[in-house]
Amino acid sequence: MKTGLKTLILPAGHAAAEAAARRLAAGGLVAFPTETVYGLGADAANATAIAHLYAAKGRPAFNPLIAHVAELAAAQAIGRFDDRALRLAEAFWPGPLTLVVPKTEGCPVADLATAGLDTVAIRVPAHPVAQAILRAFGGAVVAPSANISGHVSPTLASHVESDLAGRIDLIVDGGPVEVGVESTIVGCLNAPMLLRPGGLSRERIEAVLGAALVRPPAEADSDDSQPLAPGMLASHYAPRAHVRLDAHDVAPGEALLAFGPARLPGLDAATAVMNLSLAADLDEAAANLFGYLRALDAKRPRAIAVMAIPEEGLGEAINDRLRRAAVAR
Repeated sequence: MKTGLKTLILPAGHAAAEAAARRLAAGGLVAFPTETVYGLGADAANATAIAHLYAAKGRPAFNPLIAHVAELAAAQAIGRFDDRALRLAEAFWPGPLTLVVPKTEGCPVADLATAGLDTVAIRVPAHPVAQAILRAFGGAVVAPSANISGHVSPTLASHVESDLAGRIDLIVDGGPVEVGVESTIVGCLNAPMLLRPGGLSRERIEAVLGAALVRPPAEADSDDSQPLAPGMLASHYAPRAHVRLDAHDVAPGEALLAFGPARLPGLDAATAVMNLSLAADLDEAAANLFGYLRALDAKRPRAIAVMAIPEEGLGEAINDRLRRAAVAR
């Protein structure tokens, strides 16, 4: 990957949206906030731009990307929606839900973005900055998280700058994101399948469907297989320090990612401590997750000890990210 680009940073607004649309149309790479995390955008129909995106992120070329569009009608131009997919789209878009559906005939999304699959992952983001850029651009934009592949996902423009300055054209600074974990991904091919937990809870999705979401096959969660959807590589969202899950104490040289009011043995000797939510609020914890992992990792601890987090609501998505961060590399 050639570096040395001059990366422009603009505050969100009409001028920034227009500048972003021009850069995207010219094949450039633009980072912008969504309600989940900051995304790194490229024209979904431009294979060269997408190749540059893969190179900028160091992302595996077999990992498919999510196509972001401004509204349901634009989504239906690139993907085929059955009754259940349509029901989910109408209930949760715009919002933190990605639907994996069959491509339409003549789908303009480049094969490189779909990793050669016959399906396409689509999302309609709710963030006003993302909406303004998509409407100004007028087409689909692939936008994985705006970070070096495998690093902690970015929730601030400064996170993007830290990872990608000199590699991309433009960063639109819209302040901190709201949700803080990536979108939930549901495959709508046969029975609706939860491919990745995320910012929309399983319970809310199942309430709309009136049925339980199917689990993906176990082999889909391996680094050795082609993933069914973005974010399904086992070693993903990884800080540099080793991550130790379900910690009941803090060892010398470790940093602590805490949750709730409990104090663990060894806390006073921790390299650093950050609490996802002192009140044990899972929404607050999700919003803080990636930013706090980054901050602790920057302290260069021997390891990051992580307190247990309930496997319910957004806790399912938080634990999914933490398990991926803890995979041996």
